[in-house]
Amino acid sequence: MATLDELGAELSSDAERTAGNADEQARACADLLGGAHGFAGDRKDYDLPDNSMLVLYVEVGRRAGVPLAGVGLPGHFVVGHFGTGPPLLLDPFNGGAIVEEAVAETFLRPWRSSEIAMRMLNNLVASYQRRGDLGGAIRAAAMRLALPAQETLRDGLRAELRAMQAQLN
Repeated sequence: MATLDELGAELSSDAERTAGNADEQARACADLLGGAHGFAGDRKDYDLPDNSMLVLYVEVGRRAGVPLAGVGLPGHFVVGHFGTGPPLLLDPFNGGAIVEEAVAETFLRPWRSSEIAMRMLNNLVASYQRRGDLGGAIRAAAMRLALPAQETLRDGLRAELRAMQAQLN
């Protein structure tokens, strides 16, 4: 938490040196986190569990007053600055690079925290399973049950968790 606070203070200072528009604020975040601090995904091991933690852009932005939000795209998670239309999208996996390709409007919305957490946990369950880390998969699967979800989804999540737990016997 202290590191996030420090990064937030650093971004706040950097953002103050911009003209204050959405594009410059978002670029300041990308320059700080992806550039100066080198936060990026591991290309060699794309589904490495640590790659799921790059939502720090949202938390650092929040601390600095830069309104970034998670945006779930098919097969990829990015962050967006929704201070302008259309929002400026940054790709934390690629060091904060601006997403240049066209994105369908149906995907251009800020995700709620619970949606982000569910997607991250789903990715972690799958990643741990592929690595044969049943304990990690069970921990991530159990955390999903603490999130809000429709009952039919919740039933499926419980069943998946029970099936993993049964493998322990």
